[in-house]
Formats: sequence, structure tokens, C-alpha cells
Amino acid sequence: MKKNLIFALTLLAGVVAMAAEHEAHGGGHDENAIPLTEIGWQAANVGILAIGLFFFLRKTTIEAFAKRKSDFLAQAEKTKAALKQAEDELRDTKTKLANLENGEAKALETAKHEAATIKANLIKDAEAQALKIKADAEMSIRNEVLKAKMEINQMILNEAVGLSKATLSSSSATSSTAENSFLAQVENSKNMKAVH
Repeated sequence: MKKNLIFALTLLAGVVAMAAEHEAHGGGHDENAIPLTEIGWQAANVGILAIGLFFFLRKTTIEAFAKRKSDFLAQAEKTKAALKQAEDELRDTKTKLANLENGEAKALETAKHEAATIKANLIKDAEAQALKIKADAEMSIRNEVLKAKMEINQMILNEAVGLSKATLSSSSATSSTAENSFLAQVENSKNMKAVH
């Protein structure tokens, strides 16, 4: 920046010197001639203004750019911290998601295992229940068969007694052979009843 200032001052001094030399040689009042004197004074004024601005605004400009630099660096640090935090949160989220997926797989495997166990237990219980129902049905059938046999024997006995009474009343004087035959029939029916 100092080099630019020195270059501008040298250029300004050259312009002022040329303007002064031109005035010294008569300066002519040609209408088409370039008014170097006026340009030289304007350049000198601009140079003085630039030098004044340089000295007066140099510190504030440096401070402004330094403040912008520090603000930019602070913002960059905040952005960097936010990025790091976001990356940490993303990593945590990925870890949680992986844990959930693993937990889901384990839960599904456990559920399948429990379902298979329950299925096996239900089949086992159903088979046991079927065997019990079959045994109960067989016992019930046997009981019904025994009951039917007993009823049939009772009916035969009642028939025999009825026939015997009829035979006895029609031939009450018959010999003991009729009585013996009756007693044999009663004895047979009792024996059949005892066997079954």
C-alpha cells in the first residue's frame, strides 16, 4: 500500500511539474489545448484527499477488516462446531438405528421360537386331549354295552319268571321237573349276569 501511495505521489508531482513548465513557456491559450494547469491542481487536490483519507481512514479500515476477519473466523468456528455436533448426532442416530435393527431381528427370532414352542405345546395338548376323549368314549361305550347286556338279562329273567308263573299256574300239579327246569333257567340267567 505504501508503494501505491509513493507511486501516486510521484505521478502527481510529475503532472504538477509538467503543468508548471507549460505555464512557464507561455502556456498558450489555444482552445484545443489541454488545460494541464487545471488538471494538475485537480490531481494535486485528489492526491491530497487520497493521502488524507489514507492517514485518517487507515486505522478504521484496518480495524473494520480485522473485525470482519475475526467475525468470519468466529462464524467459521461456530459452523465447524455445529458440523461436528451434527456429525456426532448422526453417528449416534446411526448407532441407535443399528441397535433397533438388531433388536428387531432378535425380537423376530424370539417370537418365531416362542411361536414354534407354543405350536408344539398346542399339538401335544391336542393329542393328549384326543387320547383322553378316545379313552372316555371307549369307556362310555363299554359302560353302555354292559348296561344294555344287563337290561337284556333283566328282560330275559323277567320273561323266564313270567313264563314260569304261567307254566306253574297252568299245571300246578306237575311234577318237580317243571320246578327243576325253572330253577335251571334262573340259575343260568344269574350265571350269565355274573360273567358279564
